[in-house]
Amino acid sequence: MLILRSLIIALSLLASAAHALETTGLPPATLKAYAATLSSVAGSSQWQQLWKRSRDQGAFNAQGEQPRFTVSQDKLPDMARSTLSNATSVTAQNTTQALYRYEFSTAIGQARGKSLNAICLLVDWRSLPSGTRPEDTSHMGNASLLQTYPCP
Repeated sequence: MLILRSLIIALSLLASAAHALETTGLPPATLKAYAATLSSVAGSSQWQQLWKRSRDQGAFNAQGEQPRFTVSQDKLPDMARSTLSNATSVTAQNTTQALYRYEFSTAIGQARGKSLNAICLLVDWRSLPSGTRPEDTSHMGNASLLQTYPCP
């Protein structure tokens, strides 16, 4: 019985992965279009999870060698939305994820004593059904804002 239950769970996970939006086969312009839509409709729980994960990674610590923000935290929500809506570059990662990067004109963080001018924001599109149009807002609540941090 345990083997049968394990098999059913494994098959359901495999089936859901088959229906996930795979970022590795999409052009950067399409990934940017998804992010621009997400920027305008992401809910408060999505943003709260992003800030929690980023805090857990040390992005808001005043000290340390890890990438951390040096701008005031009240500016970060607008900066993160700018990163999604106007990404300078995007890189597909780990089959269903995309890393969005936006460069600012001044330093916004540092790592290992070096000033950083860009924000990187990692989004997981796994819960977005394959074939969803970039402007379709109905499933954007499923996207996960995984982490944001200052980057080179």
